[in-house]
Amino acid sequence: MTQNAAGVSHYRVTHHALQRTQERAELKQKQSEKFLSNALERGKTLEDFISRERRYLQAKEANGDCRVLVYRSFLFIIDAAGQCITMYAAPEWFCKARHYDGKVRIGNLKKYMRFNDIYDEGAA
Repeated sequence: MTQNAAGVSHYRVTHHALQRTQERAELKQKQSEKFLSNALERGKTLEDFISRERRYLQAKEANGDCRVLVYRSFLFIIDAAGQCITMYAAPEWFCKARHYDGKVRIGNLKKYMRFNDIYDEGAA
């Protein structure tokens, strides 16, 4: 990983990571290069998450000397040398919005809305 004059880190991308991005995100080569570039520049790290997502990323990083970046519901694996070695889709539950009533978390939003006579105005 190198840094430019502004202190921004640059990652290198392996051919394998580029192929996986094309395959798993269903993009053409030029699009996948741009997607990877954006992911490595704007992706979120372990420190940007709390609770369940953070524990999941900690487990992924514990498997070896690597870092995980999250971008648009994909996980990008970066090795110790600063190379993006692969990417794959995050689990469905990852980064899903949670709903609260005050400080109490709502488990099932549809049931909550039905029992509290709250209707979706867009459906009417």
